[in-house]
Amino acid sequence: MEFNRFWAIPSHETFSINPIKNFVNRYIEGSKVSIDPFARNKQCATYTNDLNPNTKAEYHMDAYDFLVMLKGKGVKADLVLFDPPYSRQQVKEVYQGIGRHYGIKDTQYHTSNWRGERDVVNDILTVNGHVLSFGWNSAGMGKGRGYKIEEITLICHGGARYDTICIAERKRYHQLTIT
Repeated sequence: MEFNRFWAIPSHETFSINPIKNFVNRYIEGSKVSIDPFARNKQCATYTNDLNPNTKAEYHMDAYDFLVMLKGKGVKADLVLFDPPYSRQQVKEVYQGIGRHYGIKDTQYHTSNWRGERDVVNDILTVNGHVLSFGWNSAGMGKGRGYKIEEITLICHGGARYDTICIAERKRYHQLTIT
């Protein structure tokens, strides 16, 4: 497993941070079909989605519904960029930013590490495909779904700020998920 650590100024536009941009670009270059369910204004993936209708994403749906739609269309990807809000507070800010109510059900749902979304990602990612996960933890897709971490890049933002953890996992085999 490759491990890298860099220092960079933080940004709410994760992929604008140079070491993260370089990390993503290396995988995008070798990809044929890619998916970004939390794209904001990033347009590097084949299929882009963001809940906020004021972004440049192609679709503006809940990430889970977007992924289920792609699965229903038979889309198979070799790369998924998984950069959701990192905390309940960030999810709340996203919802409030577009005028959506953020209630107790949302709090409970988004404390499960985006499990539903990750299950659908697993269903549409091809064997030997990659998932790039970003956040404040290194949980990623996990061994239980048949993934192996190939690379971790840690971005230190200095001071009392949380580091951004970037993980590249390769799908070794297909493990059926029950949804």
